[in-house]
Amino acid sequence: MVMNLIPDWLSMRAQLTPDRLALTNGQELWTFLQLDQLVRRLTTRLSRLGINDGSRVAILAESSMPIVAVIHALTKLHAILVPLNPRLMLTDLETMLNDAEPAVVIGPSSKVPSFSHTITIEELWDRLDEESLADPSFINLDQIQCLMYTSGTTGQPKGALLSYGNIFYSASFSAIHNGTLASDLWLHMMPLYHIGGLSIIFRSVITGNGIVLLPRFDTDEVFEMMSRYPISLMSLVPTMLYRLLSANKPFPTSLRLILLGGAPPAPTLIDEALTRQLPVVQTYGLTETSSQIATQLVHESRIHKNAGHAIYPTDVAILSHYYVTHKPHQTGEIVVKGPTVFQGYWHDPDQTKAVFWQDWLKTGDVGFLDENGYIHVIDRQKDLIIRGGENISPTEIERAFLAHPKVSDAGVLAMEDAEWGQVPLIMLVTTAPITLAECITWAQTHLSAIKRPVKYYHAKTLPRTASGKLRRVELRQMWQNGAFHEIL
Repeated sequence: MVMNLIPDWLSMRAQLTPDRLALTNGQELWTFLQLDQLVRRLTTRLSRLGINDGSRVAILAESSMPIVAVIHALTKLHAILVPLNPRLMLTDLETMLNDAEPAVVIGPSSKVPSFSHTITIEELWDRLDEESLADPSFINLDQIQCLMYTSGTTGQPKGALLSYGNIFYSASFSAIHNGTLASDLWLHMMPLYHIGGLSIIFRSVITGNGIVLLPRFDTDEVFEMMSRYPISLMSLVPTMLYRLLSANKPFPTSLRLILLGGAPPAPTLIDEALTRQLPVVQTYGLTETSSQIATQLVHESRIHKNAGHAIYPTDVAILSHYYVTHKPHQTGEIVVKGPTVFQGYWHDPDQTKAVFWQDWLKTGDVGFLDENGYIHVIDRQKDLIIRGGENISPTEIERAFLAHPKVSDAGVLAMEDAEWGQVPLIMLVTTAPITLAECITWAQTHLSAIKRPVKYYHAKTLPRTASGKLRRVELRQMWQNGAFHEIL
């Protein structure tokens, strides 16, 4: 056995902790041994369907225990998982399927009627106990495990190729950074087509921690599961945390870590969570880095408004004026290198080449490192507004308005201007009527003159990805099509 081969992590986990809880949805419960045996039978069935080493398999379904089992079966087969959002429009799904060219789609055929090779999870599960147990296998860490489409906030989604090594090292290094306990139990409500949700599925097996699985986020169900199980770990996007806090219900004392990522949180949201003694830590990551790049520690979240230190042994630096630096307070593009960095974009060598500077992955985010090595993320580089030669962060303006008691969501765009080049305008989702005078007064109080929006619009909702990121391309299209009413 060479160094890049390791035993199949689920079979190894079943040997180490066979009777420990692996997965439950609140009704059914599987131990790691039971999960492994189900997965080995699924492996046999999928193999008989022609799925083997290197086959691409698209999954188009909501989170469920059978879907988690299928994901692990694909690992045993060394097949390539292609998780897709079942809520996407048909045209978007067809674009991704035509790009990925999967051997089969697991999900309802009604979602992709133009694709002939589909099978439902019910068909896969039918009389599964009649299948034989596939033998345990080895995992080649250099082999591709996932073809995962990025959220596409700046344009067409790209297929990021993640290796087994990327996933394994991400899980292992996260455990080193955040710590892990044998009693840890995840409450999982993130979509599996998002790296933040998928990574927990593998992390739980590698570290031996069980999962309480919800098909989707629902405030009442989250609190119900927290009342029934000793939940210690959760991963949320800011919108989820906002809704949980708004429910004004008690959180369990068993919680030891709430990872908050996917989009920049409003400072008031963090303040409220910490006031309620919740162990919330901000985390920063990308699909292209197999999830986390950096994460705060619990004691740091009360002091620092940043993304924390880089996850060991990831190296984070700043690309500024064509050189890479670790110098404190040098603003530029955040760049990353390490064993969690992806293998490139599927069928797109030009984009792959463009996203690297030498051996550094360019994140597309602007930020800096402080004197203590903490990472501060300012904004997406492509989203910066240049007004009279000055760089303005849309996120900074959005955060300022999210602190307004009447504002529940905010989105900023650049508008062309003859004098200044670009000027900011803002779309506001409010919980109560707001006047132009209120908006202007708030901007004057919380923003320097150059950062104040020149126009304000009322919006019923703003387009966001499943991870909570603002879709600025779609937001601009909506604004151009007159979807928002100007506040006059």
